[in-house]
Amino acid sequence: MLYIRAVLMVKPEARDTLLEAAKDCIAATLQEPGCHEYELHTSLSDPNRLVFFEKWDSEDCLEPHRKSDHMRAFGKVAAGCLAAPPRIEFITPAKVDVK
Repeated sequence: MLYIRAVLMVKPEARDTLLEAAKDCIAATLQEPGCHEYELHTSLSDPNRLVFFEKWDSEDCLEPHRKSDHMRAFGKVAAGCLAAPPRIEFITPAKVDVK
């Protein structure tokens, strides 16, 4: 299982535009093979910091996702809305024995 955290710093005046564009992208991504979760969250300390939390079967699922029409459409909108480049982190569960 692969988890992804993508942090987007959004221009305040473009926040609503990005959120609207995210709707179709999220709906389509949730239908993609290997996608278990794809959620957008707002930081409580900074409403212009948006965070995608994603859960995928594997990294192999990401290439078709990146090339999808809905990601390309979202990327075009996001490019004009972001105040900084996105910070993307790939995460896997730590093997911790809690016995």
